[in-house]
Amino acid sequence: MTSVQHPTLYAVKTLLEQHDIVAGEGLMLCGLSGGADSVALVLMLQRLGFEVHALHCNFHLRGDESLRDEEFVRNFCQRHRIPLEVTDFDTENEARSHGESIEMAARRLRYRWFSQVAERLRGEHPRHTVHVCVAHHADDNVETLLLHLVRGAGLHGLTGMRVVNDEGIVRPLLETPREDLLKMLADWGETYVTDSSNADVRYRRNRIRHELLPLLRSMNPNISAVLRRTMSHLAEAERELSATGRTDLRQRLLAHGFNATQIAQVGNGRNGAFALANGYILTRHGEELLCEPLPMQVASTELVPGENLVRDEIYVLQRCGWPIPGFDLRQKHCAVMDVRAVRGALSVRSVATADRFTPFGMRGTRLVSDYLTDRHRSRIDKLAAMVLTDGQGILWLVGETIDARAAVSADTTEVFILSHTP
Repeated sequence: MTSVQHPTLYAVKTLLEQHDIVAGEGLMLCGLSGGADSVALVLMLQRLGFEVHALHCNFHLRGDESLRDEEFVRNFCQRHRIPLEVTDFDTENEARSHGESIEMAARRLRYRWFSQVAERLRGEHPRHTVHVCVAHHADDNVETLLLHLVRGAGLHGLTGMRVVNDEGIVRPLLETPREDLLKMLADWGETYVTDSSNADVRYRRNRIRHELLPLLRSMNPNISAVLRRTMSHLAEAERELSATGRTDLRQRLLAHGFNATQIAQVGNGRNGAFALANGYILTRHGEELLCEPLPMQVASTELVPGENLVRDEIYVLQRCGWPIPGFDLRQKHCAVMDVRAVRGALSVRSVATADRFTPFGMRGTRLVSDYLTDRHRSRIDKLAAMVLTDGQGILWLVGETIDARAAVSADTTEVFILSHTP
């Protein structure tokens, strides 16, 4: 292990040790874009004695510049003898098919791939701890605070990012200002690439970085440090409120039959961790612990015209002409399906593990579980999820979206309408 001399390096080592992450105990999978932040992250972890693997995403959003970044990363990793994995994404098409921004699509694709690689390596190295690391630093956290403030956020949103979040993502640089990272790279004689899109003020984060923060800095040169202290105070307040609430919650959980070990494992576990007791499920969802009766699983139940009672919920099925003037197709608890798309009887049932469908507005099939994960549904929501099916497959993920094949079109003349009352 390299002797820890540089003060920035020592600060990162100390922060990781505070979260029980020490060299020699596993793999550190690091997102490596080729920019200064990620280059600093990889080099620092390597110099601290960690086994580092680099992960590079080519989102193909900046033409030749994207190819330049990939080439830089390949050469960098070869020079420093760092294992590297690279993947490509058609990000623009992905964003368009999901109806989301380029930024959101890139983030979703990146973290999903990181998770897939981590799971694969955990299988290949069962005795190793595998951490996914990203290069968010202290200035990124300040920008996140301001972003949340602009959008409107509660207490939790104003506490900023965590060094280790609910999904287990590690941010070793989160308490290090970017200025210190750049100085360290200069001291080491290391180069990096610059993403031209970081200067594009059409992106809200860039406007905060290049316009709002300089304005605030003109009022208070130490504004970044002030905002970091503010986040720390808010996080402490949140912890105190949470501690009071959790004492009451613990008593309720014990009354439901959960034991202390189960409560601790779920409370300290990753997002989606769960335990069962006496017909109840306890699960972690983000920062929350949820406890509800275990949703009843429903076998395939054929629907008839009119009212149908399934799992104490009402499904009303009707067949009628189309179009219906003034009808809102965006109703959450109502599905409108072209009669021509339906094959055989209509039935509802609980979601099965391997269920796939093509969500309306998207291309290609998706696992229902992945679709619900992307929409931040809890494990309880997933267990309670229902689908409407015909002889060919899923027509509607109840309360979420229809399958693309069922969508009405300009020449639709007759539809099935299924309304659902939870």
